[in-house]
Amino acid sequence: MIDFTKAFDLVNYPILLAKLARLDLRERAVNWIISYLTGRTQVLKYDGETSSVGSAAEINTSILVQGSGLGPMLYVVMESDLCTLSAMNVLVKYADDTNLLVPSDSDTELIDEFDNVKAWASVNRMIIHLLKTKEIVFRRPNPKLVMYPPPLEQIERVSNAKLLGITLNENLRFDIHAVLGKILFGSISDADTDTLP
Repeated sequence: MIDFTKAFDLVNYPILLAKLARLDLRERAVNWIISYLTGRTQVLKYDGETSSVGSAAEINTSILVQGSGLGPMLYVVMESDLCTLSAMNVLVKYADDTNLLVPSDSDTELIDEFDNVKAWASVNRMIIHLLKTKEIVFRRPNPKLVMYPPPLEQIERVSNAKLLGITLNENLRFDIHAVLGKILFGSISDADTDTLP
């Protein structure tokens, strides 16, 4: 589960615009997107106080508005050329959530695939947040022999992780997700969680 630091805030406009130019889009559409991205103003309102208006060029020239309809779509374009080295491996992308799946019988090791993602991030001026990036090894619940791959350097290996609001378990069991939901909605106490695996 790869976390890009401030993914929407660090998108480099020239790189994004070059990727847009490679798409089969009408010139009018590309010009409209360029217009949308340039000359934007920002105002901060906090506790009843409003900041002065500043142009985006003075503040930051690489902000995609995450809450807009266009921002996530443009981020998808930004990541569109991020691919795996092997056809056996899969990158699952949803807006700024990026997940790399490498099966145990893959012809390309996880470390090589992760190095590929890091190289893509460097070329595209994105930053991988290593402390928030997690590795989870999915396995059968009761295997006779467990052979874990070597861990990725600087990446925490976890047995549970949250993906798009769902808590995944290394055994692909959803009991922890169900219990967390019950706690959230008040139908189970924290003391009942002591019996979880």
